[in-house]
Amino acid sequence: MIIRSKKKKKTVSKIVTITVFIAIITAAYLTGRLMPRGLADKYSSEVFPFLSSLPQKISALTDVSLTEITVVVLGCLALPLFLVWLVLLVKKALTRGAGKFLYKSFRNVLAVAMVVLIIFEMMHGINYRRTPARTLMGLGQTKISFEDYCEAFEWSYREMVKARKELKEDENGVAQISTDFEETARYASDVIDTFCASYGIAKYKCYTRPKSVRLSHYWSYTYIVGMYNPAYGEANVNTDYMDATTIPSTICHELCHTKGFANETDCNLVGALACLTSDRADFRYCGYYTVFISLLGQIENLKKTKGFKYDYKVKDDEIRPVARDTQAANDYWKKIDKEVEDIQKRFGINITEKANDANNKFLQSNGEKEGTDTYNVPENVYVDFYIKYVSSGSHGNA
Repeated sequence: MIIRSKKKKKTVSKIVTITVFIAIITAAYLTGRLMPRGLADKYSSEVFPFLSSLPQKISALTDVSLTEITVVVLGCLALPLFLVWLVLLVKKALTRGAGKFLYKSFRNVLAVAMVVLIIFEMMHGINYRRTPARTLMGLGQTKISFEDYCEAFEWSYREMVKARKELKEDENGVAQISTDFEETARYASDVIDTFCASYGIAKYKCYTRPKSVRLSHYWSYTYIVGMYNPAYGEANVNTDYMDATTIPSTICHELCHTKGFANETDCNLVGALACLTSDRADFRYCGYYTVFISLLGQIENLKKTKGFKYDYKVKDDEIRPVARDTQAANDYWKKIDKEVEDIQKRFGINITEKANDANNKFLQSNGEKEGTDTYNVPENVYVDFYIKYVSSGSHGNA
């Protein structure tokens, strides 16, 4: 009876341990998805800045991507550790200890998952529930006419070509970023702080050091150009191709995550708007280029579907440099596509598609029902920004 009682207690203890871990994991998951918006707003503006400040300061001590190091190390250790685990499992099975070994393995996995999930929710997940930045700025609510689209489009075009004329070019006539990555990243941090404070969407300031990823070329296979690591409070940027039409807004996008914004629409929006309100020509060019391309597509769509008439004449000498920049970027991604196709032929895996599927599921699991479509900023939001803050002359140098 005593022996059976001890075994029964151990069994109950194991069941309780597993149950507690699963309960905590479930609670953490649900908390990050069911938290009321008002409470999430208070968390993102008051608690998150305090919690994220320490890892951000530690990460800022070096220009090396801690995220990249972690991924590489874990990637190299994954297979060897799994093989060691299999060997141990076989040994335990031969001595009738496989059950206990599997229990401990499962328990440890749950413990790690619990810690990781709690850190993720505290450093990022809860921020998905906050009031969107576009709502805080009062954007996207105004009824927009076709004429409004056209006026905003002309504004973005004028400012884009104006900023483009101030940029240096390489031997192929392609626009170049004004400074090296480190200085550009430092400047971007100031730009985001200034923009968020000026428009009242995140008043606190924080310095985060965006990191250039050394293995960016291979990262490009995923078509991902930036990533925020919640655990380290680290903004990582793909710098394989320093595209003047995207790099400034990409850096600003990742910095928005460090400011407590999780929604991808918000980060793309704030990133672009912060760029076009900058006093640096390369940042302004990137911001206005983003708005210009977005509105151009929408206007063409409205012309086809609604029958609207609009024919805005552009000067060849103004648009040709922009076309060179666009073509250079397209050429880079065509090379990446070719390399991805070669890998698919050899191994049967399309890295780009797999990465997109994984990212889509990740976003959906965090309550973003549209998945990767949340990266798209509704064009009317840009137009609304022009109406409320530019044409009215109510704000800054946008």
